[in-house]
Amino acid sequence: MKWSVVSPLRIVLLDDHALIREALKVRLSTESDFKVVGVYSGSAELLEVLRSEKADLLILDYQLSDGELDGLRLIQLLRSHYPELRILIFSSVERPATVNMAIRAGANGFFGKSQETEELIRAIRTVALDRLYLSPSMAAELDSTPKMSTVIAQEGGAVEADTLVNYPALSPKEREVLRCCLDGMSVSQIAIKFLRSRKTISGQKQAALRKLNVRTDTELFKLHLDLKDI
Repeated sequence: MKWSVVSPLRIVLLDDHALIREALKVRLSTESDFKVVGVYSGSAELLEVLRSEKADLLILDYQLSDGELDGLRLIQLLRSHYPELRILIFSSVERPATVNMAIRAGANGFFGKSQETEELIRAIRTVALDRLYLSPSMAAELDSTPKMSTVIAQEGGAVEADTLVNYPALSPKEREVLRCCLDGMSVSQIAIKFLRSRKTISGQKQAALRKLNVRTDTELFKLHLDLKDI
């Protein structure tokens, strides 16, 4: 993608916090080769505008208000309908599993809200140049560099192939155990199901939790809902 002062990069923002929206708009507007063409608080408003207005890059908050279409579903929807749109996730949810799945769903980069504001400018330019953006610390936490998936458009929306249990760092047995945990099964029940010892199942569960950067069942289910239901 090429842009310049004469033909600036057209940027749209989606975040449900007014202060963040206005602060980002002011900061990005100081770059002579950037043009903020839209600032939105909800996904429905964004999707309506994109039907008629051109944009080159979207800065997208991963988690919006309750009832909003966002997260993986919104990324996949945008990727299927606007394949040329560059998507930079802007989020306070900075878990490796979340980052991995956002990229695999079709995002071009992931910027954590804990990062310095000036680094956002570099992230935008990186994504606009068709390069994957991850902070050095986040890239180090990931087991491998995620690759953006090709989303297949079908009637009714995009195909959702990525779920929590498909996190690539998990072994096949860890995926089995994790899937059962998410179905509400106890370690003892899983051990009986797979004819393994309770100690073995407990070890596989703990290994999966470590790879997902969560410590408790509560955190596991919260992450599962973050990735599935938004």
